[in-house]
Amino acid sequence: MIDKDILDIMGCIRCKSKLIDREDYLECSKCKIGYPIEEDIPRMLEERIFTLND
Repeated sequence: MIDKDILDIMGCIRCKSKLIDREDYLECSKCKIGYPIEEDIPRMLEERIFTLND
């Protein structure tokens, strides 16, 4: 889980929207993508992004 103060200043690398902490990934609800969290570190690299299914 990402610290709330840190999450508040983070944004999606594609659209700059706020991110939602989903325990094992961060979600951008606008782009419908996720960023994996590994060892408490969000992997916010273009090649690590995955598409979220509704």
